[in-house]
Amino acid sequence: MDNSQKYAKGPEQSRRGFVKTAGVALAGAGMAAMGLAGCAPSAQNADKTSSANNGTWDEEFDVIVVGAGIAGNAAALTVATEGNGASCLLMEKGSAPSGNSPFCKGDAIWTKEPEKLASYLKTLAHGTTPDDVLDAYAQGCAEIFDWVIENGAIKEEMSITEPATDPEERNAEYHEYENSYAFGYFAVGKNSKVEVKGPNHIQVFLEQAVAQHSDIVDYRTSTPLVDLVQDADTGAVLGVVAGEKNPKRIKAKRGVIMCCGGFEHSPEMMQNYLGQGAAVPAAGSLNTGDGHRICAKLGADFWHMNNVAGFWMAGRDLQNTAYTNPPIFKPAPKGFGITVGVNGRRFYMDWDGYNVREKYPYMSDLSLHVGSRHGHMQFGGEWPHLPMPSKAWFVFDKNGLEQGAIPPSEDGSTPDAKGYAYAANTIEELAMQMKVPVEELVTTVNQWNECCASGKDVYFHRPESTLVPVQEPPFYAQLCAPSFLNTDGGPVRAADGSILDYDGNPIKGLYSAGEFGSIWGHYYEGGGNVAECLIFGRISAKSALANTEA
Repeated sequence: MDNSQKYAKGPEQSRRGFVKTAGVALAGAGMAAMGLAGCAPSAQNADKTSSANNGTWDEEFDVIVVGAGIAGNAAALTVATEGNGASCLLMEKGSAPSGNSPFCKGDAIWTKEPEKLASYLKTLAHGTTPDDVLDAYAQGCAEIFDWVIENGAIKEEMSITEPATDPEERNAEYHEYENSYAFGYFAVGKNSKVEVKGPNHIQVFLEQAVAQHSDIVDYRTSTPLVDLVQDADTGAVLGVVAGEKNPKRIKAKRGVIMCCGGFEHSPEMMQNYLGQGAAVPAAGSLNTGDGHRICAKLGADFWHMNNVAGFWMAGRDLQNTAYTNPPIFKPAPKGFGITVGVNGRRFYMDWDGYNVREKYPYMSDLSLHVGSRHGHMQFGGEWPHLPMPSKAWFVFDKNGLEQGAIPPSEDGSTPDAKGYAYAANTIEELAMQMKVPVEELVTTVNQWNECCASGKDVYFHRPESTLVPVQEPPFYAQLCAPSFLNTDGGPVRAADGSILDYDGNPIKGLYSAGEFGSIWGHYYEGGGNVAECLIFGRISAKSALANTEA
């Protein structure tokens, strides 16, 4: 996994209109990353580019799936097993999938009470996702566990948490909300109590399952989507232009399913929509927003562009090229010290990580609680994601190191010797290495130690269990950068998986699944993205299969 900040970028973009030829328009990947909203193309300003003058097709399939992560493989597998012989092209941009799917934990939520789960989801959504879409998702959560078993997952090798029936079990991310208990988790190949002989991850399982249907699913790597082909009169999507050196025009007789993830590795889009172009994604490098720009050219509406599973200030080496702590880690190592900004001051509830929530009572007051729930933190009584600064420092001492502030080195090297942190015998010396105001850092550390002595963080209300003083040399300062798992924004998705235009109408023949226009628009439930990939991969595939040939 490449965690450097050398972000992969998509091809150079240019703004142009539809390309019309024989009633067919080439939609184009040319939407600039900035300002997708309000940029629907105008047929009156068509660019008569010759690239579409040949209206013939090089190939054709019933369904084309763009992106071979969990969502794309779920869609392809559905076509293979439920399509009555329908053909499928599964296209992957890279030589291997490198979005979030191969790197995620692989947990998916599931339920036996979809109505209760739907009510919880609607509370989390805060009106940002229509009820019928959430109802479809909840119903899918009642089906996906059986579906993976039916398609060959080895139940004995799965990690399975049964859906709860008692609110006190509190599995949920936001267990304070009503009906938050009505689901469980499963993960393929993650049962630590047995020897796992089959696939050890949902992505691997799906890849292997799809490979068993190679007579139906043509899987092609190094085949990026260049454009979508759209009927200039009806607006229906007819196929794709795809390939690296000599792109082909490939017809999709029943539909195209966009499963190409988010825009984590587009610093421009990250800055424009989330105010954090310097953030460090915790997963792969190929989610650069290409599909977003392509769909914008077709007039797709967009939602949830400001939602992200983040941010938290993650430990990095001093050159900011790699994580010094696992980006997804429990317990949160930053419970063993404090985080300060470049001004030497604490600036937020600095016991954080991707998920370090406390198990507060069911139906209690969420606005008074603290923690980090996939980077969403209590701020003013609400739980938004915080657009963290591009740089901060985690400060801890000898005792904090011994408790796990940075995982111990196999060769016994200290963090400063490994280039993981600065070290000093006084806070003043440490501040000079950090290049922060010396008096400010000294004051901050003294204030923190007073909180630890009194057993109460009077500034940011951290739990008593995290009040670890910073008082015994050597002292350490670890560089921190804002980190996150995935973005959620993209084209608006209907309950049947269709991508909608600015008027709320389906763009015929165009569907989506997974994090490409995710349903998560406000608060996020852990395990919800993997479930979404599976559920809407299936839903969109079924919707495409229901179409007659274009």
